[in-house]
Amino acid sequence: MHCILAYRLDSIAELFKNHTIIAELRRMLRTALPLIAAQLLQVGNGFVDTVVAGRLGKAELAAGGIGASIWFFCSLLCLGMMAGLSPILSEMIGARRRNAVGQVFRQGLWLGVIAGAIACALVLLIVHILPNTALQPELIPLVRQYLIVACWSLPAFAVVLAARGVCEASHLTKPVLLVQLLGLVINTIINLTLGLGLFGFPKLGLYGIGLATSLVMITMSLVLLWLLLSPKFIRYNLFASFDWPDWAQIKPIVVLAVPIFFAIAFESGLFVATAWQAGVLGTLEASVHFIAIGAAAFCFMLPLGLSFALTARVGRVYGRGELSALKLRVLCGLLLTFAMAATTALLLMIFRHPITVIYTNDEEVRAIAAKLLIMAAVFQLSDGLQATLLGMLRGLQDTRVPMLINGFSYWAVAFGLGYTAAHFFGFGIYGLWSGLVIGLTVAASGLGWRLHNRIRVLSQPDT
Repeated sequence: MHCILAYRLDSIAELFKNHTIIAELRRMLRTALPLIAAQLLQVGNGFVDTVVAGRLGKAELAAGGIGASIWFFCSLLCLGMMAGLSPILSEMIGARRRNAVGQVFRQGLWLGVIAGAIACALVLLIVHILPNTALQPELIPLVRQYLIVACWSLPAFAVVLAARGVCEASHLTKPVLLVQLLGLVINTIINLTLGLGLFGFPKLGLYGIGLATSLVMITMSLVLLWLLLSPKFIRYNLFASFDWPDWAQIKPIVVLAVPIFFAIAFESGLFVATAWQAGVLGTLEASVHFIAIGAAAFCFMLPLGLSFALTARVGRVYGRGELSALKLRVLCGLLLTFAMAATTALLLMIFRHPITVIYTNDEEVRAIAAKLLIMAAVFQLSDGLQATLLGMLRGLQDTRVPMLINGFSYWAVAFGLGYTAAHFFGFGIYGLWSGLVIGLTVAASGLGWRLHNRIRVLSQPDT
């Protein structure tokens, strides 16, 4: 963490005037706020699905949660493979290579379709082997109902990510917010009509919820592509021609994206494994973990949305080779991260008891969950920093070392310490969460060191 603090305000002030910092903060927020809002709306989609599944029954709620987890696991392939597109496009725009942006975008679309098709096939394979798993027999047909239609959303999801990459790189992020808002409205309507059978429509249950997922994602992809035809994007020649897949142009995206994919998998896998271990500890522990991690995940959407904007803004100045502007954007990114972390930590501390009331009436569950929310408040800074630091490093097209830092921090430190504390020292759920706090802190410190080192190297005259 000391590497991050090396960017002290007193030393930076020698390079930048206060009004320059304020101007950059405003520009950064103009790019980031639509992305942050879009992330929160995306969480809203999951919330609607959960509420509707809960109205169908306990079995449907459990099966819907399992199906959504499987969908999310397979969607990581799309998220990882498409994550390399935004930093590459940002560098091109920064280097004023606008003519190449459309070419790379069209190849990104092909990559998205391929990654989405593979992810879809993976879901169908899991559906096929469900009867051979340890899942309770009554849940298998319900999980299958959801996944058999929800899987077709994955190619469209990857196309959305490709189009979103252009919006992020060009700093024109409002279309992302508009499309996500449209998706939430459509998802709610279809869930109520086809999921619950309201307003005279047939009640399709989890099949209807899965159908909503696919229809929403397909609609979002088509609308976002249509918005890219607007005059604001004409300069990039996004649809100037039809191009067949070209491995020579797809390869750089994949090379940059593969480490990002593993970095995402390391982090997501940690939280899945922690949830599993909470279930091993007992029903009470699993319940309180679900409440606390849900609140923490909602707060995480703020730095996550900011990280997408930072990738684009850092990538722009990296492409132009402007070191002073790079340092300014790093400083402003850190300032916003600290502000967000302080806000969410304070809110979690103040509203920890009301938050638990939303989920359950069980006094014991609420009491323990409130204590975990204090721990969630503690790791707001490290969790936010690791997200935004990763975003800035991606803007510098530095993904391999961050991947290794994530792998070590999340599995050797977070899971290793958490598992040991929970099972061998008797700390239970608090032990698991202590591992999360320490692991996220180690990750933020390591990524801060890496960013400091990369800027130092770029500052040397011979680079």
